[in-house]
Amino acid sequence: MNQEFAQQEIGMRFLAIDFETASSNANSACQLAAVEVIDGAVAGQHCWLIRPPRMYFSPRNIEIHGIRPQDVRSAPTMEEVWVELQSVVDGQILVAHNAGFDMGVLVASLAAYDIACPQLEFTCTRTLARAAWPGRQRYGLKPLGDWLGIAFKHHDALEDARACAEIAMAAAAAAQAADLGDLGAKLRVSRGRVHNGTICNPRRFGRSRAGRTGDASATVDSWGVPTRQSQRNPGAWNTAAVLAAAGTSRPLTGKRIWLLGPLSGLTMEASQDLIRELGGECVTGVDEHPHFVVTSGSAGPTANEQLRSGASDHASGESRAESSPPATAIRILSERQFRALLPAGKSVPWNS
Repeated sequence: MNQEFAQQEIGMRFLAIDFETASSNANSACQLAAVEVIDGAVAGQHCWLIRPPRMYFSPRNIEIHGIRPQDVRSAPTMEEVWVELQSVVDGQILVAHNAGFDMGVLVASLAAYDIACPQLEFTCTRTLARAAWPGRQRYGLKPLGDWLGIAFKHHDALEDARACAEIAMAAAAAAQAADLGDLGAKLRVSRGRVHNGTICNPRRFGRSRAGRTGDASATVDSWGVPTRQSQRNPGAWNTAAVLAAAGTSRPLTGKRIWLLGPLSGLTMEASQDLIRELGGECVTGVDEHPHFVVTSGSAGPTANEQLRSGASDHASGESRAESSPPATAIRILSERQFRALLPAGKSVPWNS
């Protein structure tokens, strides 16, 4: 880790966890790691390969983490892992990056075996990082790890859990926090909870809502999307809020998205990262058969011209070779319409 973020002698105690899943189903955990931190140092670590209830591994997930069905065929189920994990989790505050996802996988994976998840408290290093280091464009685990000088192999559960632990400790050092509770108080981030199978995600608090004050920066709604009133001068998408709202679901799974320009307030790279984290695939032209084309005020005339001519050819079939797959009906969406595809947005049929 960079010297600037060297650990202090702090009384940090928590359990960092990370799941990898076989598919977009929340109960398809195929790897779990837990890293115990006591007094600001790693005191223990655990890692399990897990045999999911259904032995289906999506090609996309295999591409991400490299775990295949044959790797877990003889592995324990989540029911068997829980016998060991329960004593590790007991009494701990859990920490995860994009914690809503990992908590959702934990709850769903236990529910698959009729096991009730115990009451838990947790926090999210993505939310903590946004509060500790505001103004950065990317708060994913890998970009943050690279920035903080944390070397790790992304999408290996144990490596990711270690990186998550280091990010939490770096945030505590930056905020001069004595422990996890002090860190939440100083960064104004509430504690997340799991209660009776319901997940309440950590949230930043104490900030003005759009419209209640004259704060010009309050230009996004509670789901992280620029408000209608802010369209002339749109604010940045709050990617953490969008991902928290998505929770364990990946609402764009199986959909190819062509962005004609970056989403409001984000770079093109950050916009594409958000699409991928929501399960979508980013494409760059009609020939790649996009399901949705998202327009943007920053899309240049060349892109818009390409869309008009490409969509016309695509619809008529003039640009397809006989061996090409059948055309996908392209839907052209504004950013506001694109928002409707995400959690809490108005329902837009996928296959109309």
